[in-house]
Amino acid sequence: MNKLFIGKFKTGDQLDKNYYRIDTTDQDFFKQHFNGMEAGDYVLPVKAGEIEKLFMLEQFETNETNIEAKFRVVQVYEPKLALTGNIVSCKYFQPDLNLLNKAIKSTRGVGFIPVALEENSPEIPEIDFNKSKRRFFVCLKSKLEQVAFFKPFDICLVVSDMEKTRIEDILEFNGQSFSRKNVLWDLYLDKTSNGNEKYSLRQLLEFANEKNDDAPKKRNYITSLLSELDSESIFPVDSPISLYDNVIVGRKRSASGGSTGTVSATVEDDLTDVEETTDYEKYAKLMQFNPNVILYGPPGTGKTYGAMRIIEAFEKQNGSPVSFKQVVAEKRAKFITFHQAFSYEEFVEGIRPQIDEDGQMAYPVQPGVLKEFADACSMQSKKKNIKDEALNNTTPSNQVWKVSLGRKNENHIYTTLRDKNVIAIGYGPEEDVSDWNDAQLDQRDPTSTLKCLHRRVNIGDIVMVFNSPQTIRLMGVITSDYFYDNSDGFGYRHRRAVKWLANFEAKPKDIITINKNKQLVQGAIYKLRVSVNDALALLEKEENKDDLPKPYYLIIDEINRGNIAKIFGELITLIEKDKRELLTCELPYSRDAFSIPGNLFLIGTMNTSDRSIALLDTALRRRFAFVEINPDASLVERFHPSIGGNVSPGKLLQALNNRITDKIDRDHRIGHSYFMGDDLVTKYDLYNVWYYKLLPLLMEYFYNDIKQVGQIIGDRFFDKQTGEIIQFSLKPDEDGISQFEAALISIYEKGV
Repeated sequence: MNKLFIGKFKTGDQLDKNYYRIDTTDQDFFKQHFNGMEAGDYVLPVKAGEIEKLFMLEQFETNETNIEAKFRVVQVYEPKLALTGNIVSCKYFQPDLNLLNKAIKSTRGVGFIPVALEENSPEIPEIDFNKSKRRFFVCLKSKLEQVAFFKPFDICLVVSDMEKTRIEDILEFNGQSFSRKNVLWDLYLDKTSNGNEKYSLRQLLEFANEKNDDAPKKRNYITSLLSELDSESIFPVDSPISLYDNVIVGRKRSASGGSTGTVSATVEDDLTDVEETTDYEKYAKLMQFNPNVILYGPPGTGKTYGAMRIIEAFEKQNGSPVSFKQVVAEKRAKFITFHQAFSYEEFVEGIRPQIDEDGQMAYPVQPGVLKEFADACSMQSKKKNIKDEALNNTTPSNQVWKVSLGRKNENHIYTTLRDKNVIAIGYGPEEDVSDWNDAQLDQRDPTSTLKCLHRRVNIGDIVMVFNSPQTIRLMGVITSDYFYDNSDGFGYRHRRAVKWLANFEAKPKDIITINKNKQLVQGAIYKLRVSVNDALALLEKEENKDDLPKPYYLIIDEINRGNIAKIFGELITLIEKDKRELLTCELPYSRDAFSIPGNLFLIGTMNTSDRSIALLDTALRRRFAFVEINPDASLVERFHPSIGGNVSPGKLLQALNNRITDKIDRDHRIGHSYFMGDDLVTKYDLYNVWYYKLLPLLMEYFYNDIKQVGQIIGDRFFDKQTGEIIQFSLKPDEDGISQFEAALISIYEKGV
């Protein structure tokens, strides 16, 4: 019999034109990538988790720079097959590591995965994949006695009992009796170090907790599994891949996970989860064209999640493949949510009352979310050009201080402190005040000069050393807390360490403009009106055009719920790509000149059921690229072929959306993420989603008109006399289907 492979098609038009190319002629890579495939072998080509054709390899063609595999189409599948729902669960394929792991996940350097066939497998073109699914279960040992429940080819992972929850065996039912499924049992032993690290389900659950491996997906899965075993004695496995990831591999954690606990951990690092990124990569390229993007669609389509994945794709395209989590850790991504009360003062800048350091009411101008983030973005570019590690702790929230190093006729004090890389004051008590509180400082230093140096100056703040009422002669950054040193003997004993960033002694630097036209005075230390960004701009460094600044991302959730003209104000013009860093505006409160950095990207999300895209502010529409995110039933089918073993959430979603589109419009469809949460494992989870998320949403759409809602889901869900929602039982009948599941199935199989 000809061999069968699963091929991973991700790029270009290769799937449509029935070929596959590798851009190398290296024979070692060729052998690894095609995995021994020969002419006459069959290939199930997968793209985005779906299969629409059956290929047969005709030949390999070697050119000067590449090798191409040429295929012939043997069969076209309509509707398309789901890799997880149809192929992984096919009863004619052996459920080994290739099928449960490598075919689904990232396999570096390998494009074609061989599939081992069962002995009774027909020829590949003869397989009806929609009628060839095998069922997977986790069940208590006692459940095996109910032979009538099981069907031929069923596979059961057997658990001892609810007290010990030991994994005892993996069996297959042949229609009359059970026997060990060796390919799965051997895989289980291999992943648990020859059985030496076999853990009970309760042990695996404990390892998944935050104090150990911190694996929330595994924790949710095993919690649901144990709950259903306790109530039903059997747990229908909707995804064999999830069973593999959460149970069969034993204790699996990443190398960066939590503590190991008392039992040693096994780390599976051969493969990693992978998701089709074609669309995300396309949208990431769109951000090169327009740095302002809005993702819009019905509720639950994963717009916020999509924003995070687009950022990851954009980072990869820019040569820095890091996770969104890492981008957030670097403080280069920020979430905000617009709402009806959100204002310009919160977004750009405004006057906000606060109690000052002297306990008095003050009304300083405070930067809003956008200005603060844009300043951080600009500062990153400046710090990149300066390349001084002493600035690692400097952010836009730091302050700029004027200091004097000795009096005008005390040049020896100035040179000594300069050469020792410190700033110091000669006021206040003669003893060390490191441990003094504010009251002690106020009592001994009524001018608050020492208190300022001791408490108000922070590491990362910028200091400018006085030269004249308009100029400075040194500029540095604070690198230490307060310390006491009187070794010089000239009385300047209260100190802070600094790293000098620039020496302007030969040509003092005029800062009168960036200090809001305020002259400097002789005070020992006080706060200037200079921003950190303006201070760093004084450091004349040649910009490295090849070393581009890192991108920053401001994600604006529910962007359509805010008053765009009121929130953006004059900045609606500055966000355009061709006006960034070129045009500036004077902000109305601070009078600062402000522009939008070129490396700041704005990603908005918009729920179309709240407000149609056609009603958006015209100025916003002109300046943002709009990307529609539609509900994707195939995505649900790919990750959750069924829930609870009976209900197909993908078919349910498609049926609901077809009717909603007919009754209202496409903007009010239901998104796929309602059926894709990590906590959606059992029929009990589906019950909660249906009754406490989806039904309230539908009732809101139709203003609690149960007649209208009944035309979408059927009137069986409502009491005809009272109009109250009927909550169906989850108790299975003799066929293993509950009233609740039967009601959902009828929505997509029988109509309303």
